[in-house]
Amino acid sequence: MSGIAVVDQSVEGRVVVWHVSVGDGLGSTMAGAWVLPSDDERIEGLLVGRLLVTTDAAADRFGVGADPAGLAAAIQKQVDLLDAAFVGHLATLPSSRRQLVRPRWPRIPATPTEAVAGDPVALTALTLARWLSDLLVAWSEVERLRLARSFLVTNGGEDARAYPPGWPGDAAGAATGTAA
Repeated sequence: MSGIAVVDQSVEGRVVVWHVSVGDGLGSTMAGAWVLPSDDERIEGLLVGRLLVTTDAAADRFGVGADPAGLAAAIQKQVDLLDAAFVGHLATLPSSRRQLVRPRWPRIPATPTEAVAGDPVALTALTLARWLSDLLVAWSEVERLRLARSFLVTNGGEDARAYPPGWPGDAAGAATGTAA
């Protein structure tokens, strides 16, 4: 998977696509944006091989994509599990070694913050893309903290995971762009 494509179908007959790239192991960035006529043949090429996140307005045409709120919940669930594993590990240590500092887990934004777009048509897609980017940056921090503690590595393996377990999910959440 080469990243995420956020897709919106505006009422003005245009399609908005924002790419969010998932970095090598850890990291996420906003990678590009397009506002195209809804019949533009380049749209399919912008979606191929990417995990789709669609707005309600775009779901009829492009299908129901992965759920950003589900990503936020999956990250929070992993933070809760890792924090519990930290507390459990701490309890196994002799009292003289219980000074380990709890990881400073990142804040997980549960809802998007409305973005400001130069073109109002792009507002909804930009808001979702920034939220996804913020979530994936938080996830990369969770993974960095997990991998820095040998006793937490067993909770997910020795390599950084691009997405938390359970996201994008099954069925609709696993939709990827395909060539027409």
